[in-house]
Amino acid sequence: MLKQLLKNNIQVVESIDNWEEAIRYASKPLLEKKTIEDRYVSSMIDNIHELGAYVVLMPRIAMPHSRPENGVNITSMSLLKLNKGVSFSKDKDDINLIFILAAGDNTSHMDAIIGLTDLLEDGEKIEQIIGAANSETIYNLI
Repeated sequence: MLKQLLKNNIQVVESIDNWEEAIRYASKPLLEKKTIEDRYVSSMIDNIHELGAYVVLMPRIAMPHSRPENGVNITSMSLLKLNKGVSFSKDKDDINLIFILAAGDNTSHMDAIIGLTDLLEDGEKIEQIIGAANSETIYNLI
């Protein structure tokens, strides 16, 4: 399910100035497909301002998300790979991979989370994804 959700939703860019803009940029494919609304992006950013960088899953990887009622139309996911990482917090490593998770309800995204967990446990594959030059290569690695 992870690969299915990420199809045509992977972007690669050199750098972005700050984490707020990185979240906005990472959300673009989902906004364009109308699987999420602008208010979902705002909610993700507001949550981090309020709660801190809880979305940082591990060094170099973050998964911003919010509640379904904050603007999710359909369960969906996107990935932004930054060649030069962006800081979410002064006491955490810079982030290179930003997975946007938009869960349409409390359960439909669980298969994707399991797939993402399996991927994150493969340190070699994560390094290959971080080193990948384009979205097609990343999709094939997943």
